[in-house]
Amino acid sequence: MERTKGLTQQIMKKLIKNNPRKLLVMLALILIVGGAIFATSTWRTPMPEEELEPVITVTYATPEPTPEPTPEPEQEEPQEPIPDLDLELEIETGLFNPLTGRQTAEDISNNRPLAIPLGNTLPALPMNGVSQADILYEVLVEGGSTRMLAIFQDISDVRLVGSIRSARHYTVQIAHSYDAILASYGGSPQAYAEISALGVTHVDEGRQMLVRNPNRIGVRLSREHTGTTTNALATRWLPEYGFRLEHEDGYEHALTFVDDGTPAGGAAATDVVVRFSTGKTSSFSYNDENRVYHMRQFNRDFIDGNDGSRPAFTNILILKTTVTGIPGDGTGRRDMVTTGTGDGYFVNGGSYVEINWSRANNNSQFVYTLKDGSALELGRGRTFIGIIPTGMDATFE
Repeated sequence: MERTKGLTQQIMKKLIKNNPRKLLVMLALILIVGGAIFATSTWRTPMPEEELEPVITVTYATPEPTPEPTPEPEQEEPQEPIPDLDLELEIETGLFNPLTGRQTAEDISNNRPLAIPLGNTLPALPMNGVSQADILYEVLVEGGSTRMLAIFQDISDVRLVGSIRSARHYTVQIAHSYDAILASYGGSPQAYAEISALGVTHVDEGRQMLVRNPNRIGVRLSREHTGTTTNALATRWLPEYGFRLEHEDGYEHALTFVDDGTPAGGAAATDVVVRFSTGKTSSFSYNDENRVYHMRQFNRDFIDGNDGSRPAFTNILILKTTVTGIPGDGTGRRDMVTTGTGDGYFVNGGSYVEINWSRANNNSQFVYTLKDGSALELGRGRTFIGIIPTGMDATFE
C-alpha cells in the first residue's frame, strides 16, 4: 500500500511538472465518471415518500372586465351660494296651528286635536313625544304626584308617544275643552262617568291604535309604564273608528297669538318654580337666545325620549284652582275644579304677570285675560300649563 501511494505521488509530480494540462483533463474525467456511477448506483438512500411536498392546484377566478370609466360631466360655471333661508318665515302660507300660532304647510286648523295622558313618575321617564306637544298640561293625581296631558293638533309627525296612562275626570274635562279626541289606557270610575256624560270621543285600551312598547316590557318596569302609540298607528286607525275627525262648522279657537308675547310691565322671570304639592315641583329656566323655557324635575332635565331633546316652551301658564280629595275614594284620587274662574300667572320672554282664567261650563274653552280685563295674547310657540291647588304657588326670579 505504501509503495502504491509513493508511486502515485511520483506520477502526479511528473504530470504537474511535464504536462499540467493533461492533469486537469484527467481530473475532470474522473469527476464526470464518478458522478454518473453515483447517480445510477442502487445503494443511494432514497427520500421517504411522506416527506414529499403535496401538489397543490390553484384555480384563479377569471377577473371581471374593468368597466369603461364614466366620462365626467362638463363643469358648470360656479354660481352664487343660495342663502340658508328659514322657509317658515320667508314663505307666507296663511295657514296656522291654532294651538301654537305658528305657520303650517297644510291646513290643520280644523283638525280635532288628540289629547293623551302621560305618566310622570321616575319609572315612567323619559316620556316620548313631549317636545312635539303643542300644549302640555301638568296636573295633580293621587299621592301628591303629577301626570301630564299632551295636546297634539297634528300627530302625523310624532314618531312615538308614551307612556300613556289612565284618564281622570278633570283631564277628560280639559281634553273636552279643545273638542279633542282622548286616547288613554283606561281611567278612573269618575273619568268613565265624565266621558259618558260629556260625549267625549275616547280611544281606550284594546283599540288597535294603542299598543305596548316592546322596548319597555320586561325592563324593570310595570305594565302600566308600557302603553304607547305612534303617528303611523294614529293615522292608520283613527279613520277606521268612525269618529268625527274635524271640528263642527262654526267652531272658533279661543287662543290668540302675537309674534312677541312678552307681557308689558312684567316682572323678571328667568327662573320659575311651580309647586304642585309638598313633594312635587317643576322648575323652568329661560334661554334668552332662543326665547324659550326649558324644564327640570326630579333634579334632572326634562327630555323627550324620542331624540333626547329638551322641550322648549314659549309660554308658561300657571292656573290656581280648588283641589280636594274625592270622598269615599280609597285610592286617594283628587277632584279638581276646571270651570268657573280663578287667577294665575303668565310667563313669556323672561317676564311674568298675574292673570285671570275662566271657563263657563264643561263644553267651553278656557279664556285668559290680564288683570285689566283685556285678552291675553300668547307668543307663537308651545305652551306649558300647570294647574296647582290654591294653597300652592309659584316663585319667580
